[in-house]
Amino acid sequence: MAVTDDRKFTKAQVYTILEEAKGKTLGEVDKSRQFDRTIKSEKITGIAGDVIEQSVFGYERDSDQECDIEIDGVLTELKTTGVRVPKSDLKNIKGKTGEAYNVYLGAKEGISITGVTFEPTIQTNFNTSHFWEKSEHLLIVFYEYKSYEVVPASGYAQFPIVDYCYNSFSDEEKAKLQNDWEIVRDHLQKIYDEYPDAVIRNEQLIGFTHLLRPNLLLIELVPGFKRKASGSYQKPRYRLKQTFVDYIVRGHFNKSRTNNEIVLKDSFSSFAQLDARCHSLATQYKGKTLAELKVIFGIDASAKDIAAKCVIRMFGTDCKRLNQISDFTKVGIIAKTITITPKGGRTEDMKLKHIDFEEWADRDADFEESDVYDYFCEHSFLCPIFCEYDSKDQSKTTFEGFKRFAFDEDFIEHEVRRTWEDSRYLIHNNELEWEYLYDNHGNKRMNSSGSYCGAPNFPKSSEYKVFFRGGADVSTEKTRTECVNGIRMLPQFFWLKGSYIAKKLQEIPYI
Repeated sequence: MAVTDDRKFTKAQVYTILEEAKGKTLGEVDKSRQFDRTIKSEKITGIAGDVIEQSVFGYERDSDQECDIEIDGVLTELKTTGVRVPKSDLKNIKGKTGEAYNVYLGAKEGISITGVTFEPTIQTNFNTSHFWEKSEHLLIVFYEYKSYEVVPASGYAQFPIVDYCYNSFSDEEKAKLQNDWEIVRDHLQKIYDEYPDAVIRNEQLIGFTHLLRPNLLLIELVPGFKRKASGSYQKPRYRLKQTFVDYIVRGHFNKSRTNNEIVLKDSFSSFAQLDARCHSLATQYKGKTLAELKVIFGIDASAKDIAAKCVIRMFGTDCKRLNQISDFTKVGIIAKTITITPKGGRTEDMKLKHIDFEEWADRDADFEESDVYDYFCEHSFLCPIFCEYDSKDQSKTTFEGFKRFAFDEDFIEHEVRRTWEDSRYLIHNNELEWEYLYDNHGNKRMNSSGSYCGAPNFPKSSEYKVFFRGGADVSTEKTRTECVNGIRMLPQFFWLKGSYIAKKLQEIPYI
């Protein structure tokens, strides 16, 4: 593989080019006038990348599977991606600039690498695959998406170029990527071997991206493989999960992170390895009571959330919460201890993701390209299970083992989509309302803070498996910081209905 002379740079040249661009907006560096195209079209996918490639580096964009540029003889893929301060951190950035501000930046989205190759004869070796050739050496340019609403393509002109980094994956990360890639390769090879007829084979491939998703650690396949109205097939690309890109972004802007990073003593390069580790721990500790586990792990009797503390110690690490473990967060694993009754019931509703309403306001937003779709596709649950025989006696609550599950295609296409569509309908048709709670005498109820009780009429747990609920310790006018259609409310979160979780866990065997 070789690149043309206009794509060859020295590291010194790259430094000069990008240092000159840093701090300027995408519009200010747009020498090739990419934003002129937005006069006729409000939606142009990848316009930020077009500006960096064609205006900053000065070469024409193409769709080839080869690397974009060469730096000191090293083939390198140039990627442009958005970063943003999460709303939850807005309170922490007041008055901050420069590095003190940048440490709060996180990834807005995943990074697309290359198309999935549907000819297994050239997909035999990971090290020579298009995927690894394009991801082994990455030059990532970060721009700040300075909005919490969807902006048209022209709006990107106001976004500043923040920084850039050279990214090479560690041996551990490469092992994870290779395992993911080989899972895809092996599945495609099997389908090609069993179905030599292309028409039948394509029908067999429909939905394979959803089938493989629960086994992929760092890679997401998007969009899904499906037949389009034209009769042709929509084919997926390899994309680094947003959770993994967020890990890369935060590591770049917060140089001290590695000093405080919480990692497992023994990591894993596949879900199969994680499952084996969980099975081994379950074999060792199954049937032990919370009282016994506290003694085994030397946990203070006054500690909160004893069950989670015990599981953390099982994995040979120590932190306040399971989800502080970077091995879990960067692959999209939500670790959540679950307490059940002997009959398998009584699982609490589960708080998931804070809702940014930017996509809800966009009438043209597509569900399969939405943030909520990505979230449910990229995340899976690892659930340590405890059985509680007496809620007041820790000697009668036993550890049962681990279960793991991901959201399947049917759940995402029906339950998540239903919540997405119904909530957007309320917003777009001005049917969003505040619903007060009343006492037996028909009077508005007040909470202890002196505010009237109530909530917006978004999807509720009584009718939805994925529903909205505000996230704050108390509901007051001051804490109702979210405003949608002029209605002030608490910051809203997606929640997962407890009865769904309980039923799901009953259907899944222990690891």
